[in-house]
Amino acid sequence: MGETIQRNQAADALVATAERALAAGDLNGAFAAYKACLAQHRDHPGAVAGMGLFLARHGEAATATQLLSRAMELADADLRARVAPALAGLLAELSPRAWHRQLDADLNACFAATTVEPQGLARVTAETLLLKQGGFDGSAAALEAMGGDPLWLAFLSRCVNVSAEMEARLNAVRAALLAVEDMEGETLGALVCALGLSGFASEYAARTPSGAPSGTSDAVGLIASMFRPLTVIEATALGQDGPMQAQLVLRTVTEPERERTLRETLPTLTPEGEDAVSVAVREQYEANPYPRWSAPPAPSLRALRDAVFALPGLDRRAFGEQAERLLVAGCGTGFEPIDLARMDRSLNIMAMDLSRASLAHGARVADELGLTNVRFVQGDILALDLVEERFDIVTSTGVIHHMARPQDGLAKLAGVTRPGGVIRLGLYSERARALVRLAHDVIAERGWRATDEDIRAFRAHVLALPDGEPLAALKQSADFYSLSGCRDLVFHVQEHRYTPPQLAELVEGAGLRLVGFEAPPEAIGRFREMFGAADPLDLNLWDRVEAQHPTLFAGMYHLWAQKPV
Repeated sequence: MGETIQRNQAADALVATAERALAAGDLNGAFAAYKACLAQHRDHPGAVAGMGLFLARHGEAATATQLLSRAMELADADLRARVAPALAGLLAELSPRAWHRQLDADLNACFAATTVEPQGLARVTAETLLLKQGGFDGSAAALEAMGGDPLWLAFLSRCVNVSAEMEARLNAVRAALLAVEDMEGETLGALVCALGLSGFASEYAARTPSGAPSGTSDAVGLIASMFRPLTVIEATALGQDGPMQAQLVLRTVTEPERERTLRETLPTLTPEGEDAVSVAVREQYEANPYPRWSAPPAPSLRALRDAVFALPGLDRRAFGEQAERLLVAGCGTGFEPIDLARMDRSLNIMAMDLSRASLAHGARVADELGLTNVRFVQGDILALDLVEERFDIVTSTGVIHHMARPQDGLAKLAGVTRPGGVIRLGLYSERARALVRLAHDVIAERGWRATDEDIRAFRAHVLALPDGEPLAALKQSADFYSLSGCRDLVFHVQEHRYTPPQLAELVEGAGLRLVGFEAPPEAIGRFREMFGAADPLDLNLWDRVEAQHPTLFAGMYHLWAQKPV
């Protein structure tokens, strides 16, 4: 016994040594300490987790995945909470060719972790489940197997599906369930509820099959939930018998009712503007709040000030030490301000949007999470000149490019940024949106409008295209799989797109100075291949990179600008 205690203490000491080395930036020392610990105690939870996290950060994905998978089995709850996001990130990059029991178990473990954002696992989970089930014959046995499978239930209840093949499978499953005469039984009921949650998350983007119940009587409530939201009467009649049914009632009835109440209580920061485009944009997001999400994962705690101080072009003296007052201008459904509020509790965040329906979603989640450092307000960026408050940091992601004149929006954002403060923008790329421009042409030719039925018709058209057709590439976009996402993607009332030199003109025209340009790892690699250690803020160089690799910024450009003192 004494020898075991001494061995455990020695292993603990090596893990502590590794963590101190990491904190000091000594990567070789950290690796050596973890390795020494594992040589003595191969199943030491801290060493297995630490080495896995180390390798995940430094490019050894395969070995890191194995170690983190093992750590999830060995670790206590606190350590699993640290490990799960890294494991989920690695799993999300996999493209399995066959079903593997361990992958199935790892996905289940990640779904069970509160620190993991489930949507990031949607694609790999869909692929895993399709491989696991093989073909679907519509039999009662196949339906029972799905309803009794934790991974199927987790995927359906917690993700928006982002797979065309899975959408076809789910259509077949719903059709099979319509033909079931006896819906008694826990597993089939759980499956129907999970499909109801999946449908609600996508806003029932798939076309409703013939034979689906359209009434609102108590008798059709459970089956009808696969094709439309439950009514209050149906939810009351169903009750909350079992966790999946309780979740169905909560997500599709209770939470929307709470949001409808919150809409009326949200404060107004600015009067509603009369700009025609702003009015149309507000109406779009009142009808289809975007993006769709549930509670976010717990982010890593870190100061936003540190991210600002790391900007390569920042005039730190002009910025000063104050980095607390933050405006999220065009916050949508609130993911960004809530994530920031949980990441850095020192922030005092104002989250503003045109759409009360969108704001209400964020306000409800923030209230449920007990956040007190974020406030949601209804307002128009174009009316910010009426606001006296000034902010250290302003973020506006995917917003001003939906204005009639984005330069006017940026001028208003600059107006509420204090001297020396910074603005972070997310804007569309002209080159990366080529596919969206093609979709716009098809939509115009067909005369489709931004209605639910026309969006479904467009989706059906794209889903029917063979993979070689250019427009079929839209099936790779996560936004394609919900009504609000598809509307934002290709049916938006207004959008502007930019090249890197045009970004420079936009920033300079607002009297700002570019101080940061974020790029995904692939783009950074391309830049270094072409220009080595050249200035990463030279947007003309980025223009040359993007000209050769036009899809690098499919997820928008993200840039930081500083207001002069």
